[in-house]
Order: sequence, then structure tokens, then C-alpha cells
Amino acid sequence: MTIRLHRGDLPDSFRPAATVAIDTETLGLNPHRDRLCLVQLSNGDGSADLVQIP
Repeated sequence: MTIRLHRGDLPDSFRPAATVAIDTETLGLNPHRDRLCLVQLSNGDGSADLVQIP
């Protein structure tokens, strides 16, 4: 499995597949109060791109 960590945004070289799985993490359970801190994307090929939100 390949994991690529990005900070702030995906690079211009990122090319998504036709179908992409997305998961998000917040700093708590209340989306109105707790900010987004991580977005995980997978093309289904065994790799994952993680975007850390500053």
C-alpha cells in the first residue's frame, strides 16, 4: 500500500480515477463546531492520498 501525505491541498499532479472513495476526519464529533483536519482519498488501487488541513 502506498500512502502519500499532502499538506493543505492535493498537488496539481493528482489524477483521480473514475470512482474515488473519500473519508474525512474532524477534531471532534460536532461538524458545526469542530474543524476538518484530514481528508483521505483512494482510487481503489491500494494507494491513499491524505490531505492534512492546517
